[in-house]
Amino acid sequence: MAESFISGINSNLDTADIITKLIQLQRRPIDDLEAKADLEAEKLLTFQDLQSRLQTFKSQVNTLNSESKFLSTQGVFANSNTSDNNQVATISTTSQAASGTFSLTVNSLARASKLVSAGFSSTSGAVTTGTLEITVGSVTTSIDINSSNNTLDGLKQAINNSGAGLQASFLNDGSATNPVRLVVSGTQTGAANSVSVSIKQGSTEVLSFTETQSAQDASLTLDGIAITKSSNTVTDVIAGATINLQSAGSGTVTLSADIAAVKEKISAFVDNYNELSAFLKEQQFLDPDTLSTGLLFGNFTVQNLQQTLRNSLSSQVQGVSGIYNSLSQIGIRTQPDGTIAIDDADLTEALTADIGNVAELFASKGTTTDNDVTFIGFTSATLANNYDLRVSGGVPQLSVAGQNQFFNAVGSGNFFSGAVGTPAEGLNFRLANLADGSYGTINLSFGVGETINRVLTNLTDDSLNGPLTTEIDTFTSTINDIDQQILGLESRLEVFETDLRQRFASLEVTIGRLNSQRDAFTSALGGLENLFN
Repeated sequence: MAESFISGINSNLDTADIITKLIQLQRRPIDDLEAKADLEAEKLLTFQDLQSRLQTFKSQVNTLNSESKFLSTQGVFANSNTSDNNQVATISTTSQAASGTFSLTVNSLARASKLVSAGFSSTSGAVTTGTLEITVGSVTTSIDINSSNNTLDGLKQAINNSGAGLQASFLNDGSATNPVRLVVSGTQTGAANSVSVSIKQGSTEVLSFTETQSAQDASLTLDGIAITKSSNTVTDVIAGATINLQSAGSGTVTLSADIAAVKEKISAFVDNYNELSAFLKEQQFLDPDTLSTGLLFGNFTVQNLQQTLRNSLSSQVQGVSGIYNSLSQIGIRTQPDGTIAIDDADLTEALTADIGNVAELFASKGTTTDNDVTFIGFTSATLANNYDLRVSGGVPQLSVAGQNQFFNAVGSGNFFSGAVGTPAEGLNFRLANLADGSYGTINLSFGVGETINRVLTNLTDDSLNGPLTTEIDTFTSTINDIDQQILGLESRLEVFETDLRQRFASLEVTIGRLNSQRDAFTSALGGLENLFN
């Protein structure tokens, strides 16, 4: 019956082709939904790509959205005697270093202890058994020297494996009889880390070491102040700077703004912005001739992002302390195609003239006008503004400058912050004096970096459920809904196809029966005709 159905042997119809075409016709709504799902999936992938690009851009923006990250300082040491090529010190800095000049004299370097044993004929030379006593500073370590390690090489390994802060090695002094000596060096410099090593049997010393170099502290003078340090790497004398002592001598340490490093950060910011701008332009394009569009053409979230970024770059920065209040003034200007370009001459001039002012155009900055007040920081809820600060009834209060609408700050001890729901929410400060009275203003300004950082945080942080997260969730939900619709239609199409095949099969059976009846009647009529003839 199936063969009869497939071939249409009784009906002489191409039933397989008829069924295929009927199913194709019935499948058109599914095809439309699949095409729609494919388009939504493309848009979802594009938004996920956009999210990744924004996170990359945000990482770059975070290198310049605070003054400490934006500014870079370089340190240089110059010998007092310009003809002296002896390297006295090298300087390395962090973002915490401030510009300044310091006189430095290195009197002596920090040293570690060094001791040497008597000579042995070889590294396998026998060492008297007993107790190896190692003293580093005030800590003594004892090791048993027995038949398993009573050679010079065994003694070396015992010392190196003791964990006592020593390094043992061999020295060949060229002697004809006993040229091999064991040299023991302390791994830590400074007088507090002096070393002694000996082997004793009971109270009798059977092997001693001669000190060839005593441990000592580094001695230096900075701006006339005598200083001793246990290490030649001095990290806590000049804030944000590390002085690496190399030799005795004197000279000048100069910490200055590293303009080249700052320009590199700005250039990276511009490059990242232009890459993002080109991507957004590609996704938003419209061809007026063919009316073809990018995948995200007309999307409000993308349009709003483009406009917000452009406004951030072109707007004046409020609260700056110098003559520059916009990026265009320092040579960073928007081009007709929406990208930005740097005029290196203008940027270099601005950085040389007032690098602090340039930093304010990019970074956040907080200052105070009263010595009793220290700016600590802010949160994502804090608004850039100038805030009047007073204490009333022993409680610190903040108001937007000039508005005279004070709100109690929250905190304890000497640390406080603006209360939730106020413009100063999250503004953190330290107040040394809680006596009633006025304490000037706390000034908080946001440059382009912090402004863009907030925009990108709102877009990319899933926990905030911002516009980009909403778009991705919406596309995901839409695709899932379409998939469910397709499954439902596919299920109904299966039922339709099964029913259709059964109907055609029944048709073939019915036609077969009718054909048999026809043949029977034809035969009977033929018989009757023969009878009458």
